[in-house]
Amino acid sequence: MSSRGRHEQTSEDRRCVFAWCTTEHGATVHPDDEDHRSRGTGLTARVRRGAARGSGVLTDVEVGLLQRGDDSETWVVVETSDGTSICLPVHAVRALIARVGEDRPVAAVLSPREDLD
Repeated sequence: MSSRGRHEQTSEDRRCVFAWCTTEHGATVHPDDEDHRSRGTGLTARVRRGAARGSGVLTDVEVGLLQRGDDSETWVVVETSDGTSICLPVHAVRALIARVGEDRPVAAVLSPREDLD
């Protein structure tokens, strides 16, 4: 450990083993803030719970990567602005994408179209 204080750490000290991680390691206040997080990407979309009916509600949806300090693997997080979220390990998302591609009716509906909804 160097004799530098926490506020004196350089950007070299904050580098992370994950290229996707945007956490400024060492510059955070709480230990949970040290978790590895990606920048994430988002959109505004209508969502509803699986058992719900109707047109859903307009909300912000964000997808990103997360690996907490005690995790042994990286998780894909899908989160809505109302706090609803689901986390799947990366290998499960890879399998899901592959299976969706193998399901012809679903793949056909999800393929890019010129007459976008």
